[in-house]
Amino acid sequence: LQGRERVPCLWISIFSSPEGLLGTIMHEAVQTFDGAANTFEVFDFTTEITNRDKDHIRESPHEGMFVYGISLYGASWERTINEMQDVSPKSKFTQLPVIHVTAGPSQTDRTHCLYQCPVYSTRAMDDKPLFYLDIFNENVHYSKWALRGLCCCMR
Repeated sequence: LQGRERVPCLWISIFSSPEGLLGTIMHEAVQTFDGAANTFEVFDFTTEITNRDKDHIRESPHEGMFVYGISLYGASWERTINEMQDVSPKSKFTQLPVIHVTAGPSQTDRTHCLYQCPVYSTRAMDDKPLFYLDIFNENVHYSKWALRGLCCCMR
């Protein structure tokens, strides 16, 4: 939020209603959008998984927010190469590093290596996803992860 001191990184899992936090990100993006006044743009969330830990972030981003507390089910995250890999046996989930969440006009030019992983508020997955996490794996088709039922949860 402009004009206020911001927390550098937010623990999104602690919110009872994370939709409000995501709505704030979307509202800020719409307010700062400098498109033509007579056009209607559809806005979506854009995410980037950083390789940083929450303790290493000192300043908030210029747009969007840094969030943490999201777990990946069905695959593991390799921090050294910043890429998703097959899950090791007997491993239930992997804690993801800090994620930079922003909002902007929708982009339809998605590549075949970009998997949009659904992020749910609970493991029950009874509601629709809160947002989709953009996970890019070079030389791996997104259908590999979709067929495995890969998802992210906050709790």
